[in-house]
Amino acid sequence: MKKYFTVVLIIFILLGFFCSLVSAQGIDTTEIPEGFVFYHYQDKYLDFSFIYPEKWINQSSREKGILIYLPEFKGTLTFRPMPLFGEENNLSEIAAKNMENLKEAGAVFLESVPDKLSGYPAQRTLYTMKFDDKMLKYIRYESIINDLYYTFSFNTIEADFEKYMDDIVKIVRSIKINK
Repeated sequence: MKKYFTVVLIIFILLGFFCSLVSAQGIDTTEIPEGFVFYHYQDKYLDFSFIYPEKWINQSSREKGILIYLPEFKGTLTFRPMPLFGEENNLSEIAAKNMENLKEAGAVFLESVPDKLSGYPAQRTLYTMKFDDKMLKYIRYESIINDLYYTFSFNTIEADFEKYMDDIVKIVRSIKINK
């Protein structure tokens, strides 16, 4: 009898161990870099998270989407999911239409290449636009995930753009869309 009890106990211990391994696979164990904060947005339809530098100013709202300013408002990061309402959409068609609209507004495109956003196919576009006497440089990611169209955009003065690129890459790579 003791023999069966020991075997059952060992089976339960092993089962518990394997269950903990399986459940840990869904947890992101990546450490948040020093000087960054974790931002998690969740509502009935959306569930996503990412990190951003803690000195940046988060002005997010339900109406505007995720809106984060650089210190002294020298640039802007936006992240917006928009519903597609079940319509068939093609990422390359949407990206091409957006590029056409931006070009009409005065954008000069530097690159447009396939990339990833939260592990899903995305289009990354780099461009400049002039506003008054300032030349701004943008990086934009577009992706369709389930029935939502996601855009991530960052801009700042062209001369300052490169000094933020390491942070932008960390932010983009940290985005987790949990749908």
